[in-house]
Amino acid sequence: MTALLLALLASAAWGTSDFIGGRATRGRHVVGVLGITRPTGLVIVGVLVLIGGGPVVGERWVAAMCSGASLIGGMWCLYRALAIGPMSVLAPIFATGAIVPVIWGVISGEAPNAYTFAGLAVAAAGSVLAARAPSTDGGRVEPRGVAYALGAALGIGVGLVLTDLAAEQDALSAVFVARATEVVIVISLLAVRWRTWGPQLRSPGLLPLAGAIDISASLLFAVASRSGLLPVVSVLSSLYPVITVLLARALLDERMSRAQAGGAALTLLGVAVVAASG
Repeated sequence: MTALLLALLASAAWGTSDFIGGRATRGRHVVGVLGITRPTGLVIVGVLVLIGGGPVVGERWVAAMCSGASLIGGMWCLYRALAIGPMSVLAPIFATGAIVPVIWGVISGEAPNAYTFAGLAVAAAGSVLAARAPSTDGGRVEPRGVAYALGAALGIGVGLVLTDLAAEQDALSAVFVARATEVVIVISLLAVRWRTWGPQLRSPGLLPLAGAIDISASLLFAVASRSGLLPVVSVLSSLYPVITVLLARALLDERMSRAQAGGAALTLLGVAVVAASG
């Protein structure tokens, strides 16, 4: 039960962080957003590592680094998708990233039951419906927005599996190495086009808060994955689009057609079924 609660808390934190970051990306380049949120998270987890006695990743350091690389790619796609919008339609597609840990479980010998497979089918069908259904103004969701959303689902899903592997010895240090890898990648990108992206680090607004919330979610997930089953913990952690959708509706006044709302609901229902059957 503790693992499930931690996973749900991680989901709520990620949803809030994604909304803040996605909203900010509409006014600045995604590298500028990541250049603020990722270092902020690294500083926080770095302090925690020092308090806890230093990193103890051991032989899992490669998995931790690969986790960071996969997650930063997923976050790049996620912020791009949220910038294109509408958040309320694209956010549920991110939840399908939970399929990756389930597939990993099958490969590892943890075969899902019939209810799990049914939930995955419902989630996939819902994401397609949400992406293809006409919006309230008669338009359609941009294909590139859907492509970025699917890329985010894949990158984050793989990152969650690698985080679980890296956290077997120590969750805190695993997250530290992963986040350090992300920061190195972001700094390298900033160095390439500093004149263009460097100025976007000014006036950070709420982005440091988004970074702090995001790293908290990563730590919660890492701890939850050590004490609970990965497929279940990953799926529950992937319910964060619910928070993003609610915030988009409340603060941005986004509206969906009935078909889009039905597709989003099906996606989240499918994820919930997978969690319940895991």
